[in-house]
Amino acid sequence: MTTIDASTLGRLRRARGLTQRALAEAAGITRQAVGAIESGRMQPGVGIALALSRALDTSVEELFGGNRQPAPAAARVATATIEGRAVRHALAAEHLAIESAEGYATNVFVAGCDLAVGLLSRHALARSRDTRVLWLPMTNRAALDALSRKTVHAAVVHADSAGEKRLCAGKFARFELATTEAGWLAARGNPLALRGIADVVRTKARVVNRPAGAGARQLLDQQLRRAALDPHRVSGYRRELAGQIDAGRAVSQGFADAAVGLASVAHLFDLSFVPLREERCALLVPLAALRTAEVRTLLDALRSNAYRRDLEALETYDVRRTGEEFA
Repeated sequence: MTTIDASTLGRLRRARGLTQRALAEAAGITRQAVGAIESGRMQPGVGIALALSRALDTSVEELFGGNRQPAPAAARVATATIEGRAVRHALAAEHLAIESAEGYATNVFVAGCDLAVGLLSRHALARSRDTRVLWLPMTNRAALDALSRKTVHAAVVHADSAGEKRLCAGKFARFELATTEAGWLAARGNPLALRGIADVVRTKARVVNRPAGAGARQLLDQQLRRAALDPHRVSGYRRELAGQIDAGRAVSQGFADAAVGLASVAHLFDLSFVPLREERCALLVPLAALRTAEVRTLLDALRSNAYRRDLEALETYDVRRTGEEFA
């Protein structure tokens, strides 16, 4: 992956007579984040790199330390068979639950954005020497779409949504994964004392948002409607990050003051958490696939005491009904 040259960032900043704080304000990040990047302790994503290059009135190439272009990394691709058709997915290396699929006879694709999906994939791997379950992080809407297009074997989504109900009518079985909470993620100690969307607007807190179709995006929009607030009053409303982990990392590293996300993400990054509503997560599986070896491996892992115990250890999930099928 291309990295920002720490010495180059500091040199360009000083040449323009900017303090770390001034550069941070111009780029829309924190002073601590600028300091961490300049010292080499942190590497930002492409969005932050672009913001820094604009603030410094320079090219991204110069910011990355000249015109050096690293060799592109080979895409990691896994293949599986779904209803007799070969399906391929590129895998994101930063997701720890996804490992090399080489040496395994069967790959199983499970879509979803909850961290519990990654944990489930690990437990499924431990139960079969020939089958590897791969977690594909997606929003609720994207996961449902992938399931309906038969490009994944199963999906984990927030239960009882309109799209989920329509999809399941007579075609899919639903299994309880767990119940958790969604709410505001804030820096440790909640220094801005955020309790709701009105506080976010009042304090001009910088947020990161999720794409359309994500449960977190829907919850934020719901809070805005209830408070009769225009989204344009939320700093960073249009700054979208693909996944729950991305949003949590942005808050923990100071690139944002707050985001809407799950309690498990707050726990993972040691963030403050302000609950807004309960979330029921369900595993959706096509009825026609229930007796296949791949899905049996997945359901056995879901119903295992080991999975329930490890999920409960995260301290953010209610696992009393984990594994139960419901209408």
